[in-house]
Amino acid sequence: MRHKKLDKKGFYEGSILVMAAFSSAFYSRIVCSVTRLPSVLNHLHFAILPFTTINILTTARPKDPKQIAIVWMLLSGLLILFGVMTASALINDAGIINVIFDFLILGEPFMLLMAIVCLPMSIPSFNRFRNWTIHSSYANMALAFIQWPLLKFHKISAGALDETDGMAGVFFVSGAGNYVSTTVSIYFGIYYVMFARAAPQWLRYGTLLGAIFQLQLSDSKQVLFALLLGWALLILLTMKDIVKTLISVIAIILFCIVFYWCVQNLAAFAAFKNYLDKDGIFAPNGEAARIKLIAFHLIPTFYHSPLNWWLGLGPGHTAGRLGGWLIKENWAILGPLGATIHPASQAMLQAYYTSWLALESTMFCPLFGWAGIWGDLGLAGLGAYLLLGFIVWRYVCVDNFGRFLLLSVAAFGLIFTQMEEPGYMFYTTTLIGLRWHEKHAQSLAT
Repeated sequence: MRHKKLDKKGFYEGSILVMAAFSSAFYSRIVCSVTRLPSVLNHLHFAILPFTTINILTTARPKDPKQIAIVWMLLSGLLILFGVMTASALINDAGIINVIFDFLILGEPFMLLMAIVCLPMSIPSFNRFRNWTIHSSYANMALAFIQWPLLKFHKISAGALDETDGMAGVFFVSGAGNYVSTTVSIYFGIYYVMFARAAPQWLRYGTLLGAIFQLQLSDSKQVLFALLLGWALLILLTMKDIVKTLISVIAIILFCIVFYWCVQNLAAFAAFKNYLDKDGIFAPNGEAARIKLIAFHLIPTFYHSPLNWWLGLGPGHTAGRLGGWLIKENWAILGPLGATIHPASQAMLQAYYTSWLALESTMFCPLFGWAGIWGDLGLAGLGAYLLLGFIVWRYVCVDNFGRFLLLSVAAFGLIFTQMEEPGYMFYTTTLIGLRWHEKHAQSLAT
């Protein structure tokens, strides 16, 4: 009896730690903005999540072989990624602190997923965690709609951001926070329609419509592009039933036709027409292709060894979130700890700040997720990261909703550094983990 009580207490503490780790990234920006606490608290998750993961891996007692196998596979993938980062740092004289933070930025979502899967969730504890996620989702959406009129009528300030860019929900105030907040709302709207079957239909579909309205109101064009690309990739990669595939393809085509008509004829969609009127930017030699792909031309000019093709220029040294601005913004802390800055990252920033198109829209930003991983860690690092993605796709994504989330994350990795935004990645990971536990519970019940 005593052993059972200890197990229950240990699990209870583990589930609370997971919610605390999730919240440390999801709510940090709004808390710092409202309370005026130091912005360094935005990075508190770098300490909380590793502690949470280690605690759960050493105290949780999963008995299901699938849970154990997934944990070991994710752990092995993370060790491979860390090994590649270490090798890259050694040949490029990158600081140890670069390795630690780059590993955490890229590896934290997989750590959180590992912790969630590892927990042997009971029905009450699962419901508690699921309700926390749902309430957090609604909080993000509600805050976004509250912020819009307050920003529009100058009741509050978001720095240089207007009511569209500043409509960031729990990610207020942050650059591109409106995109992250809108993506979270869209994900939640889809999840709620598909799986909250106990809720009234008006609430389920109303939530999704609210998320779509948030997308329109916040002018989050990039989000729509990434979601459509993720949907299209899902159709191509899961093509089995020809009839369902044709229906999906027809649905995408019809959506694009209707959307194009709206852009051309309705004032509410004028923002989406912004770049269509600028002749020449989408030509093969136009500004869009030039600035978006400049990392693949610029970064190799800094190679000093054939090994750079395989291991890149070092963690935090090129086009990722760490090299782009995180080290520079926190240099007072990271500099004394031995952080290093590479000329390649300086050159990338110079290219960014001298392009009118990149400054006008993050859609054309040359610093984006996949370019950062390739530039920092080379082909080996790219392979290690894709290996982790494959493990999640094959063993944790239990349905097409989870696969859609994964593919849309990959699509966002082509636009900006949203793939390295902790709050967004923690939320996406949590939804994938929740769906895994829902399916796992169903399989045990049958």
